[in-house]
Amino acid sequence: MSVIRAIPKPLIELPTDRPFVPTDEFAARIETAIALLKKVGLDFFVVYGDRERAGDLHFLSGVDPRFEEGLLVLSSTGDRTIILGNENLGYAPDKALGISVELYQEFSPQGQLRDQSTQISGLLKRLGLSTGSKVGVVGGKYLSSGFVTAPEKAFGVPSYLVDELRAIVGEGNISNAQKLFVSPDGGLRNTNTAHQIAEFEYAAAHSSMSVHAASAAITVGARADHVADHLFNVGLQLSTHPMVNFGDKVARALSSPTPQVIAMGDAFQIAYGLKGTLTCRSGMVARNKTDLSSDAGDFFEAITLNYFDTVIAWYKALRLGAAAGDVYAAADAVRDADLFKFALNPGHTLHYEEWLDTPFNPGSKTKLVSGMVLQADIIPDYQGPQIGLNIEDGLVLADATLQKSLADLYPRVFERMQKRRNYVREVIGVELDPSVLLLSNTPLWHAPYVLDMNLALTAS
Repeated sequence: MSVIRAIPKPLIELPTDRPFVPTDEFAARIETAIALLKKVGLDFFVVYGDRERAGDLHFLSGVDPRFEEGLLVLSSTGDRTIILGNENLGYAPDKALGISVELYQEFSPQGQLRDQSTQISGLLKRLGLSTGSKVGVVGGKYLSSGFVTAPEKAFGVPSYLVDELRAIVGEGNISNAQKLFVSPDGGLRNTNTAHQIAEFEYAAAHSSMSVHAASAAITVGARADHVADHLFNVGLQLSTHPMVNFGDKVARALSSPTPQVIAMGDAFQIAYGLKGTLTCRSGMVARNKTDLSSDAGDFFEAITLNYFDTVIAWYKALRLGAAAGDVYAAADAVRDADLFKFALNPGHTLHYEEWLDTPFNPGSKTKLVSGMVLQADIIPDYQGPQIGLNIEDGLVLADATLQKSLADLYPRVFERMQKRRNYVREVIGVELDPSVLLLSNTPLWHAPYVLDMNLALTAS
C-alpha cells in the first residue's frame, strides 16, 4: 500500500536543445495519407483547421493557422493544396512539401481586406472536386451513434464548408473521416516517430518543471495569479489555458487563475499544457494532516493513498500488446469504490492536443502499440470534504526498434528517459514494463501536502 514519506526529489536536467520534426517526416505523413485515401476508397481528404483545432492540419502540413482558418485538400492522385487567409500566406508550408497555396480571404478575420473575391466552391472545383468525388472531411471531431442520427454524415467543421462540399460532390459522397486520423485503432496520429516523441519530451520536461516551480511558490496568503506567474513555456504553444486554483474553486477544475488569496487547508490545483503534453498536480495547502480539519484530514489521506495505488496499477499494466480494457480493469480492481470513481476515462492518447482520443474503456480490445503517446489521467470523482487530488503526466510506449531510434537520434532525450525510469524504480518503488518511457521530469512524483515538498507518495 502507498505511503507518504520523505524521499529525494527527482533531479533530471531540463533539455536545452529543442527538437523539431523534420520536413521529410511531414512529407512521409502526406504520402501515408495518400495511401490511406486509396485504401479506403476516397478521392480527397479535405482537412480543416483553426486556432483551436489545428492538429490534423499541422500533422500533414506543419501549419497551425494563426488568427484564421486553413484548409488542406489532399488528392489520391498526390495533388496537395493548402487554402489560407491573408495573414497566413507568409506562414505557408515548407516549399519542399510541394503543397500549392491558394488565398481565400473569407478565412481572414472579420472585416479584414476582401479585395480578391473567390468562391470556395470555385476553388474546390479547380482542385478537382466534382460530382461523384468521394470526400473525407477531417477536422474537429468524429461523432458517436446515439448522439446524432447519422454520425458518418455529421461534421465538426463549419456548415458553410460542408454545404459547399455537398453541393459539389453530392450528398452521399461526403463523410466524416476524423476517426482515420485520431482513432486508437490505427489512426494516422495514433503512433509517433522518434522525431515527434523528442519534440513532445521537450515540452513535457518543461511543462512538468513549470508546474513544480508554481507548486513550490504556494504559500499561505499568496495570490493564485501570482503563483501562476511561475509557470513558463520557453516559447512553446499552450495546449490548454493555465489552471491555478485553490479552495472551492478547485471543484470547477477548468478555471483560470484569479487574485484569489490562498488559505491554510485549501485544496490546490495546478495544470499546465504545452503542445504535446500536460502536467497536473493537485493536493492540499498544508504541511501534513494536522493542518487540515479532522474530517478532511482523515478523508484526504485515505483517498490519496488508494488513488496512488490505483495510478500505480495503471502504470504497471501498460505494455505493448496489452488490451486497453485490461489496463482499465487493473486500475479499477485497486480503486476503492467507497472512496472514489473515475470521473473520466483513466488515461487517453496525447498529441498536439491534450486529449486526442482514448482506448481506455471497460472491455476495450484496442491493443497498445509502439509509438503511442499516452496521458496518465485518473481524475477522482468522490463524495466528501473538498480536497484536491490529481497526478497527470505523459509517457510513450516504444518497442526495441523505436527505442534504438530514439537513442541514436536523440541520445540526451533517451538518457533522460532512463533516469526517469531509474527514479521511479529506486525511489517511488514501481517497476515499469521496458516499453514504458516517461516524458515528465517529475515522474510519478507528487507531494500531496504542498507546503512540505520533501514528503511525497511512494509505493511503500
